[in-house]
Amino acid sequence: MLAESSTIIANDDLYPIVTAIGCCILTTYTILPWSLNLLNLPPIQVIFRTIRKAIFFLPAQLVLVAWLFRRAFISTKWTAYNIKNANDDDDDAVESILSAVIHQVLIPIEHVLQDQFHQQTYYYSTSLSVAKGAVFLCSDALGLFLLYAVASSLWSLYRTSWKEFKGQIMSAMVDFLSELPFVRREIEKEERKMMADLESSLKDPNRKVTRTLPEHGTEANVLIADLQKRGKAEDMKWENGMVSGTVYCGESSHTDLLNTAYAAFSLSNPLHTDIWPSVNQFEAEVCAMTASFLNGGNADVVGCISSGGTESIVLAAKAHRDYFGRRNGIRKPEIVSCYTAHAGIDKACDMLDIRNVKVNFDPKTFEVDVDAMERAINADTIMIYASAPNFPQGVIDPIEKLSNLAVKYGVGLHVDCCLGGFVLPFGRRMGYDIPCFDFSIVGVTSISCDTHKYGYASKGTSVILYRNKDLRRAQYFAYPEWTGGLYSTPTIAGSRPGALLACAWASMMSMGEDGYRERAKVILDTTQSLAKQVASIPGLRLLGEPKSMIVCFGSDDFNIYRVGDAMAHKGWSLNSLQRPACIHLCVTIPVAKHADRFVQDLKEVVQKILAENGGANKKEGGTAAMYGKAGSLPAGPISELLKSYTDCMLTP
Repeated sequence: MLAESSTIIANDDLYPIVTAIGCCILTTYTILPWSLNLLNLPPIQVIFRTIRKAIFFLPAQLVLVAWLFRRAFISTKWTAYNIKNANDDDDDAVESILSAVIHQVLIPIEHVLQDQFHQQTYYYSTSLSVAKGAVFLCSDALGLFLLYAVASSLWSLYRTSWKEFKGQIMSAMVDFLSELPFVRREIEKEERKMMADLESSLKDPNRKVTRTLPEHGTEANVLIADLQKRGKAEDMKWENGMVSGTVYCGESSHTDLLNTAYAAFSLSNPLHTDIWPSVNQFEAEVCAMTASFLNGGNADVVGCISSGGTESIVLAAKAHRDYFGRRNGIRKPEIVSCYTAHAGIDKACDMLDIRNVKVNFDPKTFEVDVDAMERAINADTIMIYASAPNFPQGVIDPIEKLSNLAVKYGVGLHVDCCLGGFVLPFGRRMGYDIPCFDFSIVGVTSISCDTHKYGYASKGTSVILYRNKDLRRAQYFAYPEWTGGLYSTPTIAGSRPGALLACAWASMMSMGEDGYRERAKVILDTTQSLAKQVASIPGLRLLGEPKSMIVCFGSDDFNIYRVGDAMAHKGWSLNSLQRPACIHLCVTIPVAKHADRFVQDLKEVVQKILAENGGANKKEGGTAAMYGKAGSLPAGPISELLKSYTDCMLTP
């Protein structure tokens, strides 16, 4: 039979193996989920996660000890047998007892198991050969590590999308080629040229540059005059209402209030609660007021203030990693998000070593594909990411459907409401067609909401809300062993500007609910009016249904980036987007005052481009050329381009 087990695999031998594998796959992906659903049991991902948690409860060291004991036992049992036959002295009593146990109990059991195994596999010599090979392989530490590495590689490959895999291959190739000397020289040459181009196009060549401390301090009146001159010149760029987003209120009386509030607490730091208790009170009250129109009647909702929307997203990811990850024994956490999700979630995953599993959106509605998101959830998923609205098209994801997934699979659901947090709630109360997105939906575990956007506070504050205190506590950092004392902070930063907390509090108190309602109505009405007029312009098409503050449009007739460049020449600053190529206008209070001018300028630009036959024979430049080049290159070189841009911005 041993000879038969070493024969070459034949087609007849492979048939039962292939059949068994097929049955396993069929059972796992069809029959088993259907049976679990019929019996109202948790999904297979949840069951596996629960079992895995119990399995990995014991430390890995115990598993290693058990394996070493098994290895020692195999060699010891023959030693004990020889000792018994050679010497039966009283000094060898322990060895004799061990030998007796081995021969009377363990060896017979082993023989029975071997006989059973041989009987079951007698007609499947290939299966026997594979099984014996696996046994011999697993009996050695190297074999264990090899099996683990192969299994991990196969699992990672299975979990990697084709787009991710292609990106990784291209990045590896770019990294390899970049190490070649002649390639490195060419890259450095292009980088120097690109930096020079960026310098000339983005910065005033006549600007005054200071690289060292002045030998003597500058007088205050000189500095104030310089600051006011710069500020006045740059404010003109947004005061004319031709900038997408950026400045959301701009009312002079409100700005004066914020400046006064900042001055009153310009030296404060919420880290020192004994010195500035009012600052901590401001933060707590801002969170409570924000929760009052987002908590859906749930009094347990709590929060804190971060430095902006991105930090709020990072904190939400950190809280879910620590809360759901540790509860479920997840060592390699994953978050599922849509390609339309804000890049802040990608930054969060990069910082926190979390895998961000991307899923597609509906090409017509630009809502996240709920079915694709469900397929992406597995036992390592800690959080689903949704947008209300998303930044590119201003579309609100189907939060209620995503909530059902979160509850079904026992994971968190974060709603990125940074853009819409102070518009959508008041729009719903006034009867606008806005779907539910807040904590009234049972599966929502956190919401991020920017006070420095449509909350009309000074730049540098955002609110992150959680369904309960346990989730918020998972966001904190506490370190009791520092020699400098007991240390605990709620956010990433230690020291924070208390003046910004005072500004957020002052803004919300001055606006009140009626102030936010009034401004939300202006934003929503202007957005819907602009969307209808843009859709009526020949050559343009709307992307997504405008239910928030975004008007997004593209074209099937010409390169839409040419519209962005032409509008820039007319003084407009719009947002260029990609995948698909499109442009959007984020409506603010200043923009609403100049909506008619926007439509008129847009019509003129599009008519001119259409008259040029879509610009088919015209050389592309500006944004059109930049995005065209970006679309033809892998992610690696584009990332280097973006880093060069950032270097340029950080150079005096």
